[in-house]
Amino acid sequence: MTGGDANGRAPARRLWLLAAVAAVAAAGAAFSWSQRAAAPALAVDLDHGRPKLLQLGMGICEQCRKMEPVMHRAAAAFGTSVDVHVLDVRQAAAERIAERYRMRVMPLVLLVDGAGRELWRHEGYIDFDALTAVVRHRLGEAPAPASRGT
Repeated sequence: MTGGDANGRAPARRLWLLAAVAAVAAAGAAFSWSQRAAAPALAVDLDHGRPKLLQLGMGICEQCRKMEPVMHRAAAAFGTSVDVHVLDVRQAAAERIAERYRMRVMPLVLLVDGAGRELWRHEGYIDFDALTAVVRHRLGEAPAPASRGT
């Protein structure tokens, strides 16, 4: 017989390995759950208030990290007329927003009106000038921007 002793039992080493793998998997699942549970609730009310400019992505995404300074500049540029949020879809509330707007690519930049209706979306990186021009146009603050292939 291979793989066991005379009674057909698995060697102790194999059982130890299975127990170790199970413990690591359980610890990983518990950590992931605790991180989600500990994450603060998002203060994004999509269905009320001002228009919102959202960036959905993850901190491990290179293009998402590249977009963050653009979004911070946009927040300063729009002041109180548009709420700007950078959301990590690993948080449960942001994940629900990503599902609601059918996110397929990171980063996803969305402009939604005060009722949560999508006005515009862009998948991937977009520079500050193009972003602000499109947002201002969609909100009726400026003429249509020139097409720049974004």
